[in-house]
Amino acid sequence: MIVSRYIAVLTLVAALGAFGFYAKSVAAEDAAPEQPAADTSASEPQSPRSPLRVKTVDYDDAGKLKLAGIALPNNELYVYFDDQPFATVVPDEAGNWSVEGDLKLDEGRHNIRAEQFDPETKMVAARAMISIERAKQPPDGAPKTP
Repeated sequence: MIVSRYIAVLTLVAALGAFGFYAKSVAAEDAAPEQPAADTSASEPQSPRSPLRVKTVDYDDAGKLKLAGIALPNNELYVYFDDQPFATVVPDEAGNWSVEGDLKLDEGRHNIRAEQFDPETKMVAARAMISIERAKQPPDGAPKTP
């Protein structure tokens, strides 16, 4: 059984449909004029989605730490290891950067921070921070766990 308050709504919907007042589906091609596709192969550098990212951290037991990522192009990037200056690098036109240096990692957790500053305001424009941990090394001659 239909309650009386719904009869008025159903009557109104039926009347609007009879007069042509109803939703119309439109194909995407008809809704907006076609826009030319963006040319991603152009020589202009594309800004990264995030202005600063550390994408690669590589360390070997010989004491080489390698870092790489993307940042704001042509703007000095300052890299810190455990709050001590590690390197300064300028990303290329596409925003790619990499740096390596000699560094002996002690056991435990370490922090890497990369920062870029706005040249006009001298304020931090972008920052990325990551933590890495070097596990405790077994004593010489002790079996290593997989």
